[in-house]
Amino acid sequence: MPASILKKAIILAITLNLNGFDPCESFTVRVPQCSWKKTTSSSCSYLHQTNCRGISSATMHVLSAKAALDGDLENWSQGDGEDLDTRTPSLSLSNALSDILDEDEDFIKSTELETSDTSMEEAVVVSVPPVATKPKKRKPTKQRTKAQIKKLKFLMMQDVETLIQDKNSTAISKAQDSIQRLQKLYKTEGNSDYKPRILNYNMLVRAHGKLGTPEQAEKVLHDIQRMYKETKDEDIRPRTITYTEVIDAYAKSNKSNSAEKAEELLFQMLEEAENEDGTMDDTIAPSSITCDAVLNAWARRRTRDAASRAEEILERMEYLRRNGNVKIQPTTFSFATVISAWGKAKTRTKVEGKENAERAQFILNQMKEFLKSIEKEEDGSQYSKYVFPDTVVYNAVIDAWSRSKDPIAGTKAEALLFEMEELQKQGGNAVPDAITYNSVINCHAASGHINAAKAAEKVLKKMELASKNGSDVAPNVRTYNQVLKVYSQKSSSPGAAQRADMILMYMLQSEDDAIKPDVFSFSTCLDVWAKSKEPGKAEKAYAILQKMIQFYETSGNEKMKPNVVTYNTVFNACAFSAFTADAEKKRALQIAITAFKTMQQSGLVKPDAITYGMMIKCIANLVPHGKVRNKMASDLFDNCRQGGLVNGLVFDEIRRAVPGNVLANLLGGTSAMKQRKPWSQWELRDLPRSWRAKVVEAKPRGKRQNKKKKPQGKKKDNAPEKNIASFNGDPIRPMRRIVETSWQSGRDV
Repeated sequence: MPASILKKAIILAITLNLNGFDPCESFTVRVPQCSWKKTTSSSCSYLHQTNCRGISSATMHVLSAKAALDGDLENWSQGDGEDLDTRTPSLSLSNALSDILDEDEDFIKSTELETSDTSMEEAVVVSVPPVATKPKKRKPTKQRTKAQIKKLKFLMMQDVETLIQDKNSTAISKAQDSIQRLQKLYKTEGNSDYKPRILNYNMLVRAHGKLGTPEQAEKVLHDIQRMYKETKDEDIRPRTITYTEVIDAYAKSNKSNSAEKAEELLFQMLEEAENEDGTMDDTIAPSSITCDAVLNAWARRRTRDAASRAEEILERMEYLRRNGNVKIQPTTFSFATVISAWGKAKTRTKVEGKENAERAQFILNQMKEFLKSIEKEEDGSQYSKYVFPDTVVYNAVIDAWSRSKDPIAGTKAEALLFEMEELQKQGGNAVPDAITYNSVINCHAASGHINAAKAAEKVLKKMELASKNGSDVAPNVRTYNQVLKVYSQKSSSPGAAQRADMILMYMLQSEDDAIKPDVFSFSTCLDVWAKSKEPGKAEKAYAILQKMIQFYETSGNEKMKPNVVTYNTVFNACAFSAFTADAEKKRALQIAITAFKTMQQSGLVKPDAITYGMMIKCIANLVPHGKVRNKMASDLFDNCRQGGLVNGLVFDEIRRAVPGNVLANLLGGTSAMKQRKPWSQWELRDLPRSWRAKVVEAKPRGKRQNKKKKPQGKKKDNAPEKNIASFNGDPIRPMRRIVETSWQSGRDV
C-alpha cells in the first residue's frame, strides 16, 4: 500500500477528530488493503486483527492517531516498508504526524469531503454531513530541534553529494530540490536554521561542473552574486570555493573557450577581493587551488601557446608569493601541471619537440631554485613541503623527453632517473615507480639512437633488480613489450632478433602472470625476425606462430589469440627470404602456403587485403617465372577481388607477379581495358568498386596537419620553385621515405 494514501487518510481522521466531529457516526473512510509490521497498543492490535479489509469506519485511524500522539506507537511502517520518517526512526510517530500535517496542510484544505460508496481500489473517500458541534482547539505542532535540523540538512547534502560523485544525471535536480525544500521550510516555519546557505549553492555549482555544464554553473554563480547584492546576506555571499568550482568546471570541460573563461573568472575574483586600502579579502580572494584549476585549463589545450600562457600564470604566482600573498603561492601540482602542458603540447617538427622537453626541464630546475629560496626564509620550512619535486613532477619531465623524439632523449631520461634514485636514498618524495621506468624505456624507443635497444634492456634489468630488492616497481607485460618494440626498430642490428626471442621466451617461462606475453608481444617479436637479415627467419617466424597458437589453445587466454597482424608478419618474413639459397626459398614458400591454409581453416582470423598482398609478394619473390607462378598468383587475385579486398599493395604485386597478357585477362572489362591504356598506366581507381569494397585502410601513424592552401599568386615564367632542385627547368622533388611496420606493406625491407 503506498504510504502517501495512508498518510492522507490519517491526516483527515486527525483533523476531523480535533475539530469535534464524531468519526464513527459522521463519516465513512475506506482504505485499500494494508498490513502492519509492528504494533504496541490495544488500538494497534485492533488494526492488526482487522487488517484494514474494507472496514467502514474511521475509528481505527482516530485510534492510531491518538496512540501516536500519546507516544504509544513508535517506529512503525506500512507493509511496503516505507517509514513515515525514515530520517529519524528514533522519533515517536507524533513527531512524524506533526511533520505530515505541516507538509500536507494544503492537501487538508483542498480535500473535498463527499458521500460515496466506493470500491476497495479507491484511496480515500470521506462523507461528512454538517455538524453543529464546537470545533476543538488544535494542538501546536512540535518543532524540530536545532540538532535535528542540522542532521536533516546534512543528510540531504550527503545524498546529493553521492549523486555528484557518481555523475548521476539527477544530481542537478536533487540539488535544486534540496534548496527549494529548505527555502519552503524557512518560509513556513520562520526558523533561520532552515535557511539555505552558500554551502548548498556550492553543491549545485559542483553538480553542474561534474555533469559537464560549466555555463550553467556560471549562471548559478551570477544568481548568487545578484542575491547577495540585493540582500547583503553574508550567509549566501560567494566564497573562494564557489568561484573555484566554476573555474574547475570550465577546466575539465571540452569547450573551446574553457581556458579563457577560467582565466576571466580568476581576474574577476582578484578584482572583487581587492579592498580600498589595497589589501585582499580572504573570503573571496583566489587560492593556490583556484590558480591550479586555471593552469589545468590551459594545460588541457595541448598547444605551445597554451603552455606558454600557463607558465606566465605560474610566474605570476611566484611574484605574488614573494610580495607577501601567502594564499596564492605555487605548489607541487602547479609546477607539475605546467611541465605536463609543455610535454603534451602538439608539435610539427622535431625541433619543436626538443624545445618543449627543454622547457619542461627548465621549469623543473626553476622549481628546485624556488625551493632553495624559500627554505632560507623564516617560515620557509612550513611551506617547502608543498613545493618539493615528487615522482609526478619527474615523470612529467621524462614523458616530455619521450615525446620529443630527440636522439639524446634516452640519456636525458636516465639522468633524471638517477637523480630520483639519489633523492630516494636521502628520503625525498621523488621515488621511481613503474611509470618512471616505462617512460625511460619509451624515451629510448622514441630516440632512434643506434644503442637504444641495449640501453632499454639495461633499464629493464635495473627495474627487475629494484623489484627484487623490495621496491614496488615490478615490470609488467607492457614494460617487456616496450623493450621488444625498441628491438623491432633496430631489427637490422646484429643479434637483435636473438635478443628479442630470448625476452619472449623468458616471458613465456615466467611464473609471474603479470609478464605473460600477449598478442602484441608475439607480433613484435615476429616483426623483429621478419625485418632482420638473419638466415632462416621464415622458419623461426613460423615456429613462433605455432608456439603462440599452442599456448592459446592450452591456456584459452584471449590475449594470446593470433590476429591478422600476426599472420601477415609471418608472410612478410617469407616474402623477404628471396635473397637466400634455393632450399631456404623453397622452405619459405612452403611455410607461406601452410600458414595461409591454416589461417583459412582455423577460423581464428580472416585474411585481409594485406594478407593477399603479402601472399602474392611471396609468389613473386619465391616462385620462378612460368605457368605455375601465373596460376598461383591468378588464383589468389581471383579470391581477393571476389572478397572486395583489392588495395594498392595487391594491385602492385599482381602486376609484378604475372605478365601483361595474364594481367589483361584478369582485368578484362575494366575501364583501363576499355580505354586501352598501357598496363604501366593502370591505376587502382580504374578497377571496379566491388573489387575494393571491403578494404580497410591503415590509419596514418601521426596526425596530419590540415594546412590551409595559400592563395596562389602570379608565378614567374620558367622559374623553378625555391629550395627544390631542377633539371632542364623542371623541378625535381626529393624522395620521401615511408616507414611502416612489416605487416602493413612490406616496403620497409
